[in-house]
Formats: sequence, C-alpha cells, structure tokens
Amino acid sequence: MDNKLPRVLVISSVDPYIGPGIVGLQHYNALKRGGLEVDFLTKYPVIEHPEFISVYGRHPNRIETFIAKVEKKIKKTFHLDSLVCQEPTYFFFYKNEILPEVPVEKVIEKIKKEYDVVYILFWQGLLSFATINALYDKLRCQFQFRCVDYSPMAGGCHFTGDCQRYKTGCGCCPGIKSHKDHDFTSWNVKYRQKIYEKVKPVVYGNSYMNTFYRKSYLLKDYNRLEVAYPLMDNNAFQPLDMATCRRQYNVQKEKEFVIFFGCQGLNDKRKGISFLLDALNIFHNRLTVSERNKILLVVAGRDIEEIQDLLKFDYKYLGYVSLSELPSIYSMSNVYLSPTVNDAGPSMVNQSLSCGTPVVAFEMGTALDVIKDRGTGYCAELRNVEDFANGIEHIFRMESMDYIQMRDKCRQIALSLTSEETFVDRFLMTYMKYK
Repeated sequence: MDNKLPRVLVISSVDPYIGPGIVGLQHYNALKRGGLEVDFLTKYPVIEHPEFISVYGRHPNRIETFIAKVEKKIKKTFHLDSLVCQEPTYFFFYKNEILPEVPVEKVIEKIKKEYDVVYILFWQGLLSFATINALYDKLRCQFQFRCVDYSPMAGGCHFTGDCQRYKTGCGCCPGIKSHKDHDFTSWNVKYRQKIYEKVKPVVYGNSYMNTFYRKSYLLKDYNRLEVAYPLMDNNAFQPLDMATCRRQYNVQKEKEFVIFFGCQGLNDKRKGISFLLDALNIFHNRLTVSERNKILLVVAGRDIEEIQDLLKFDYKYLGYVSLSELPSIYSMSNVYLSPTVNDAGPSMVNQSLSCGTPVVAFEMGTALDVIKDRGTGYCAELRNVEDFANGIEHIFRMESMDYIQMRDKCRQIALSLTSEETFVDRFLMTYMKYK
C-alpha cells in the first residue's frame, strides 16, 4: 500500500490576508503543518509569502485600477453589458465559462510541478470551469472543490436568493432579468456538466449546502459530494478573560450582558439585519427596565447610520474591526447573534464558538453543523424573529453554572470539529477514498 502523502496545490483567488480570504491561508497552513508538500496559487503576489505562486507579478497600480472602475461605470451607464445590470443579490463574477477574467493560458503557464490534489477555494476573478478543464488536462490528478457559495450547482450566480432555476438547469435567469430559456446561464450549466463528468472533482459542502446541491440539476445524482466542517485557527481564536476584554473596550460594569453582532456591511440583506432588529425589539419588550439597563449591544461593521435609530438598547459601535480584534470582542460578549438568512457560513459563527461564546442563529449555513443540537447556543426557525428572540432570551436567563458549561461546550465543539488535525485527517481520508 502506498502511504506517501499527496502533493497539494491550493488555489484561492483572493488575498489571503483580507476578509474571507484568510480561509485560504488557514487551509494551506493546516496542510503544511500536517506534513504535506503544499503550494499556493493566487492572482497577485502575497508580500508575507514570497514562495506563493502568483499569476501576475504585481498588483494593478492606481491608474490601472481607476481605468477599470471607469470602464465598469461606462458599461453600467450605457447598458453595454447585461452582466453589469445584474440584480444585486445574485453576484455573477463573469458571463461566460470559457472567458474568465484571467486567460486560461496565464494560469496554466504558472504550473511547473506535478500534484496529486488540486484543492480550490475562492474562484472569483481568476478561475472558471474552462480553467479547471485545462488544469486537469495538464495535471491529470484529483480535484477538490471546497465550496463557499452556491456557484458549483448553478449557471454562474454565487447566491441564488429565491430562484429555483438551478433545479432545472438555469436559463430565464432572474439575476440578469432574462426571459430566454437558453441564456448564458443555461449554456454555462451544460458546459459545467461536461467538466464534472470529465474531471470528477470532490465537492465539499456543509450539511446545509449539500441539501441544495442534492436538489440541483448539476449535482443531484453526483457521487462525489462530501460533508466538510469549517477550519478554524483555534489558537488565534480562543477564550480570553472576559473582564480584561471588557476593560479594554471600556464596557461599564453595570452592563452585565453584552450582545455582539456585526458583518462587513450592516445594510447587506443577506446578513438579515432587519430580522435581527425585529428580534431585538421583541426581546426588549419582554424585559423590565432594570433588565434592559444591564444590556449592551456591541456592533461591528460599516453603515450603522441606516440602523442606529432602530436600536432600543444602549450600544457601542466599533466600526470595521480587524481579524486580530475579534477574539477580544467575542470573549467579552455573552452571546454572538448571527441573523444571516442566505449564506453557507458565516465564518463568524465558528470564530465565536472557538472563543467560547454561544451563538444565536437561524437554521441555515454552518449553524446546522455546529449549533443545532450541540449545546452551543440556539438555532431559530429560519426568518422567524419571535423564535430568534426566544434564543436571545434563553441565553440571557440561563443559570450561571449552565451558562459556564455552555461556554465550555462551545470551545469543545470548536476543537473537535474545526481543528487543523480534524481537517487534515478528513482531507487524507477523502483523498484515499477517491484515489
């Protein structure tokens, strides 16, 4: 039996030090620390990792960036590209699978070695299924898609919203206001189907995403779907002393119950902030005046101006916070609220649990794997604000010892499901399963 560890090429299009892009770096580091030979391919150079392979030798300068923005605005103003006129909740990154933003040959020429696995995270702005086809022709190895959205099952959109066309092969796409059965989304599905049949990639999704994949035209009968738990840096995200963290953020002592919520844009409909505000108002109305005075909302993200007049509790606004600040913010909080209504994640759920902070979330995304029936918080019925308020109140009224045990449970679940060791073990098991 061959026990040699596989050589892995990780591909992720986004900067691994900005926002969600950190996921790529986490997977790379986990595989490296697991003893595997790993390379990392991305679009632009990463200063902190000169050993990474980049398709382009430098980032675009200010003039190039400005010109690109002007071109995009002109196309939008004069309706020169129907893709620019997409509905805002769908997020297409390119129109045609065979014409990705980065030419296929530019990616292929960067591959100088042989690999046993190509492990792909973020695609946008770099890859398409045409790129996958060419990479497979060159490497003839196992491919694994670590899915972070709905794109692998549809004709190009990354968030399907209420659209059901992914079940029948797309076309008549509401994301571009199309009334044609055979628009580019339908063509993309047919092209993707050919590549799936040829390359046979492993497709990872959490339990929530796999329920969608199993209903889709592309993946309903696919036999290489695997369940994946999130990967967390449980050393960076770990419980810190609550009292110390509260002093750091000048939380007054009378504020005994700290509620944290946040996202990049507080006006993002997918993140469900309107549902959260309704749930908080319901919770507020259930409390006495003295109970209300014990509560502090901690809010992170951009565009608070649109919601601040709707917050009935005292609040502390932190603006946009860095990744390094989050462990302290989770640790000083009694609960993290995740009202997302259309997301495979979000990653903040897992970050919170890793810091020992319970989570109230709707029944969707990663919450189904790490919160529901796990004793780590409360899963409310999707879009049911009364039930979401029940979750907040449940944690608010917990006995002290029960709450302490819940915080311990959060950390335990994080370590058992989202650790580097767990990820590497599952990666190797999957590799051998389809080798």
